Amino acid sequence: MKQYSVLFLPDNKEVKAFEGITIMEAAGLAGVKLENSCGGKGRCGKCMVRIRDRGKNNEQTVDYKKVLACRTKIKSDMDIEVPQVAVSVHRKNQINLFDLGLTMEVNPGIKKACVQISKPSLDYQVSDRERLLEQLNDTKDNVNEVCLEALRMLPDALRKKEHLVTKVLCGDKIIAVEAGDTTNTLCGVAVDLGTTSIVASLLDLNTGKQLSTASATNRQNIYGADVISRITYCMENKGGLEKLHAMVVEVINGLIDELCNINGITSTDIYQVTVVGNTTMTHLFTKLDPSNLALSPFIPVTTRRMVLEARDLGLHAAPHAQVHVLPNIAGFLGSDTVSVVLATGIHRDGGTKLVIDIGTNGEIVLAGRGEIVACSTAAGPAFEGAQIEYGMRAAEGAIEEVIIGEDVEIKTIGGYAARGICGSGLLDAVAGMIAAGIIDASGKIIAPEEASHLPPQLQKRLGKGDGGKYFVLATEEETTIKGPVLITQKDIRELQLAKGAIKAGIQILLADQEIEPGELDKILLAGTFGNYIKKESVITIGLLPSIAPEKIEFVGNAAGMGAQMALISENLRMEADRIAERIRHVELASHKDFHNQFIEALYF
Repeated sequence: MKQYSVLFLPDNKEVKAFEGITIMEAAGLAGVKLENSCGGKGRCGKCMVRIRDRGKNNEQTVDYKKVLACRTKIKSDMDIEVPQVAVSVHRKNQINLFDLGLTMEVNPGIKKACVQISKPSLDYQVSDRERLLEQLNDTKDNVNEVCLEALRMLPDALRKKEHLVTKVLCGDKIIAVEAGDTTNTLCGVAVDLGTTSIVASLLDLNTGKQLSTASATNRQNIYGADVISRITYCMENKGGLEKLHAMVVEVINGLIDELCNINGITSTDIYQVTVVGNTTMTHLFTKLDPSNLALSPFIPVTTRRMVLEARDLGLHAAPHAQVHVLPNIAGFLGSDTVSVVLATGIHRDGGTKLVIDIGTNGEIVLAGRGEIVACSTAAGPAFEGAQIEYGMRAAEGAIEEVIIGEDVEIKTIGGYAARGICGSGLLDAVAGMIAAGIIDASGKIIAPEEASHLPPQLQKRLGKGDGGKYFVLATEEETTIKGPVLITQKDIRELQLAKGAIKAGIQILLADQEIEPGELDKILLAGTFGNYIKKESVITIGLLPSIAPEKIEFVGNAAGMGAQMALISENLRMEADRIAERIRHVELASHKDFHNQFIEALYF
């Protein structure tokens, strides 16, 4: 099979690519990240690039032409120009996690203890293992097993520090032996495995203190922004499951390496990991076939908590490090929902509380009337800037705040010229357009000739093109994308679908428990996206039921916090198991009222 030279600009990254693979696949080989929200279906348009074929002697033969990277195959040597807006760039370390401090019980189920082992002699020819166990009997440690990896470490560890060693205990098993006294270094990692982003936090398992947090894009997004696209990829492509598993492990390992470098430790100092995510993501992480999650009745392989070893998953940690994948609830309600409940405490606080984890999969939990009910809504990635004409992740140059008065004021991340709009900016913009009368209750953008009631500067921002009506959010002079940033009619529809799905889910849970919105004590908005949105915007677009603004609270990355809590406490892991069993799943796909509630919730 022929190979061709492919050069990606402006990064000047060159790769040899086999004839017939797509530009998107070649970009992956070159380490160039492109947006691909639709999973390679050619619908979202986010992977648009410009290509130019090279003729003989590497001479450029034609001008650049625009193509979709996911649908265009390599057939010759070529140069590929990647526009700045197509590159997936993200803010680092912007995840707002709760400070765990020392207020919680620290009982991770892993512990270290330093012991002095007797030296052998000609008169005392006892094996290293037996001498270790003799000492443990003296200290009344209940040890029934020394794993093979620990035995392999034992001879060298004993003789490095005059037979002073640190044993690492997991229950009644020694899983590692280290030379000298290393009891002060015992670490764990909590992972929030999101469809769009992955967040990892390093904790000191001796104290429960959070040491560092890092985040990265889930690189599976090149196969689709939602879980159905990824399941479809696994079903339609040989080796698809293995590929998606390897991709997510690679991202997690990169975060672990980053956390270790920051804190001056090695990955072998990590002896415990907790992982939370939606049911599809935890299936992909553990390489369990997710196919049946896409087919009615949406049955997962397992919902129980899994306790695995790092070596079996290829994680950068001590080989026998315990990996706890917290329990799922149902096909589309995962351990991230369990983790949110654990972190917010709504299962034990009393009162009537509603928690909404805003993301690609919008999970909703209602606690009240002595029961906890939950549902999952296919909100889609619009809240995170995907499937929006000029949408982008929360990165430098993304419009994150919009004020519409006599004219439009925008604020971008980092203060840079605008490159696009992220989720919080989209909500602000649409809320402002509703308040100003630019959008009617059905979501329709008014025509320029109908805008006489608007201030002159706003009238100038209305327009109509081949794709329909639009509103100019940032003029060409305010951007770096060779054109303005627009809010299109299609963007409004995408947001309506996302907010309609969540609002309908809320209404169905409230009706299930016979609770009126006014009876809610609190509405808690979770998810990293929830750190940046305004209460006013959420209320204006009608995402939430009618409720006093002071009852709305933002709780940040509650799923990530719950993962940390489970990491440092064996009792809390068991509590998570009980939460998963207690929650009653309300299936929306077959619910008799969902369609009507969804249609009604589309209106502003």
